[in-house]
Amino acid sequence: MDRKSSYLPVLMLLTLLFSCKNQTVDIEKERQNAVEEYIAKSETDRQQKLAVIEKFYGVFATGDMSVLPEILAENYTQYPADPGQTPDIEGFIKHAQDFENMFSDLKGKPSHILVDNDLVFVRSELKVTHSGKAFDIPATNRRIKITAFDLHHFNEEGKIDKTWHLEDFWGAYSQISAE
Repeated sequence: MDRKSSYLPVLMLLTLLFSCKNQTVDIEKERQNAVEEYIAKSETDRQQKLAVIEKFYGVFATGDMSVLPEILAENYTQYPADPGQTPDIEGFIKHAQDFENMFSDLKGKPSHILVDNDLVFVRSELKVTHSGKAFDIPATNRRIKITAFDLHHFNEEGKIDKTWHLEDFWGAYSQISAE
């Protein structure tokens, strides 16, 4: 090996060192930027989930099922499925239509919404008129209150792929069957 080639690695290293800019990193500022970025992303995700939730519950108020493909995943499953219904999107549509056939003049909306990563918990208090046959009881036209609790799971696409729901239908039954 000749002398010139032995200096080549040293020259390359020196060139690299002198070409790099001398920078200092403000660790506290970098940490603050990372925290602010995380909070902004979390808030954006939260707002997107809230928009989906608003459309989901709007189906019961408006009967407009056209929004379902944009808010429900193709593999959507609800737990439990209503008796005689499938737990998929078609079952959900039937659930919403049955609700609309039993009750009208829906007032109310979710009273509590908690967003935790890919889960959204919703508590609703709905005031409705018993305007159709429900629980084998013909329409009474009574104004009643129904409380519901739902837990929704969101997939990576931002759509609901699972819903666990519990409605206080015993309370509704008690209100419409009272003498």
